[in-house]
Amino acid sequence: MNEHDNSADVVICGGGMAGLTLALHLRRDFGSGLRITVVDKLARPLPEAAFKLGESCVEMGSQYLEQLGLADHLERTQIVKFGLRFFPGGGTSKLHERLEMGASQEPVVRSWQLDRGRFESDLRAMMADRGITLIEGAVVRDVTLGAGASPHTVTYERDGARATISGRWLVDATGRAGLMRRRLGSKRSNDHPGFAGWFRVEGRMDVNSWVPVDADTDWHDRHMADQRWRSTSHLMGAGYWLWIIPLASGHTSVGVVCHDEYFSYDDVRTLDRLMTFLRVHEPQLAEQLQDRTVMDFGAIKNYSYRSTRHWSTDRWALVGEAGSFTDPLYSPGSDLIALANAFTAELIRVDRQGEDLACRVDELESMYAALVHGGMTVYEGNPPVFGHARAMASKIYWDNFAYWSYPCQYFMRGIYRLTGAPHARFKDTGARFVEISGYMQRLMRHWALLAPEPPQGGFLGLPAFPSVVIDAHIALLEDRTPEAAQAALEVAVAQADEIAAELVLRIVQELGPELGATLIDRADIGSWRGLQVSSSRLEAEAMVGMARRRALPLIARDVERALGRIKRHHDAAQARQLLSEVWGPKRARVSA
Repeated sequence: MNEHDNSADVVICGGGMAGLTLALHLRRDFGSGLRITVVDKLARPLPEAAFKLGESCVEMGSQYLEQLGLADHLERTQIVKFGLRFFPGGGTSKLHERLEMGASQEPVVRSWQLDRGRFESDLRAMMADRGITLIEGAVVRDVTLGAGASPHTVTYERDGARATISGRWLVDATGRAGLMRRRLGSKRSNDHPGFAGWFRVEGRMDVNSWVPVDADTDWHDRHMADQRWRSTSHLMGAGYWLWIIPLASGHTSVGVVCHDEYFSYDDVRTLDRLMTFLRVHEPQLAEQLQDRTVMDFGAIKNYSYRSTRHWSTDRWALVGEAGSFTDPLYSPGSDLIALANAFTAELIRVDRQGEDLACRVDELESMYAALVHGGMTVYEGNPPVFGHARAMASKIYWDNFAYWSYPCQYFMRGIYRLTGAPHARFKDTGARFVEISGYMQRLMRHWALLAPEPPQGGFLGLPAFPSVVIDAHIALLEDRTPEAAQAALEVAVAQADEIAAELVLRIVQELGPELGATLIDRADIGSWRGLQVSSSRLEAEAMVGMARRRALPLIARDVERALGRIKRHHDAAQARQLLSEVWGPKRARVSA
């Protein structure tokens, strides 16, 4: 098909990363027999560096790009990421005086730093090679949804002239503009008020250079030190975090995310105000920016939202940010693209093969809502944790395990292709992860609020080997059947229960009986379903040395190896007794 034809099987409104990768996905799945047209308001050349956000990808989104056959292209044109790296504690402390958390060796499962302008230009060039029609510089003016089996009609304006194109399937990939979301009135705000300001600067920023060699030799002697620059680095303080992302063009993306609990949108809504914010809260970064040329600036309020619908039996779909968005902390944008694109391709397959479209729309809509909700549990209530190094470390340990064990396995094993009981079983089992995740975020929040800590130096390799977390990461590359994935998920859920209980035990012992009782009350730990600490586990904490270590179960050793030994309060035994009373049947008083 060429752009002078006025019909297609699938019309995609929006030629950003979501729309272009969906076009490649559909061509891969359906071959040349499916007519695909992409309509976008922008025309090449697209700017490099100063273009779009969403530059940092994590495992699910990165594996999706590789599934589309883009691995070699990404290796040639983009940066292989050295994981996410975190420096919590905030503010006036120098970088080497904060706890550093992140990869200590090359991640087994690759992810990418994307210069979005370069990447989307390259994707556009691929359209013609794959027989996909791309209409650039065309602004969509109207959409008429077809009734029944009638096609949908898109009216667009290009070079002052109007034209129409019809399609059996209509996909909205227009990003935050939300063409269909606005039309349907389906946008809802998540209970997660936040805002962001960002800019790109000329040249590469390497955080290694911030620390003089004679200031901290350990910092420079860490064996991964020369690879730090490839990470997405997060500078964090109570209520805010900043990103530093290297781009393949040789420039750097910098942004700050703040939450209403601590700050106002006025703090970052202009470049001058954002720079003032940095001088107050991250003066070391502000100093590094003094002599750099700023290439662009943007700001957004209330960035977290969702749509009440993403797919319809009337054959329309919302993908990427045209549908829902959670929070940028763990770089989930490409993950949401991967999921929504995969669901859309599956529904187009069902429609083309005459299967039960209504059933599949209901299943996948419900699942996507559950995944968005599960994602939100990871972010809600977090602002105090960003300033508390050990609470943030515990959060990362849990979040990594949950992410790799459930949503990544769901996507990478193609569980979304299942229907009926097998799909429902995976969803129901995974709901337990979402439930526990809510408990864990509440636990970290109240720990950070109850027991603030000054910044501390050192390094935590999160995840650390050997570990169940590393096992979950490596398992992403295994070619599991859906049945094997379900069996592995059930094992992981049991491990998740144990990890959650271990983290509670660890923190309550550190806080002692008085603050421990307050934590139990504020986090409402007594109401947490299905968690407990056994008598034998509590008794092991009364032991010392090798006797204690031999008595520890595998998960307890794993948590301790990753996060360090418990720093017990002098009356930790009484704190443990609190847990024996809160969880499980009445037990004998715990020995000192």
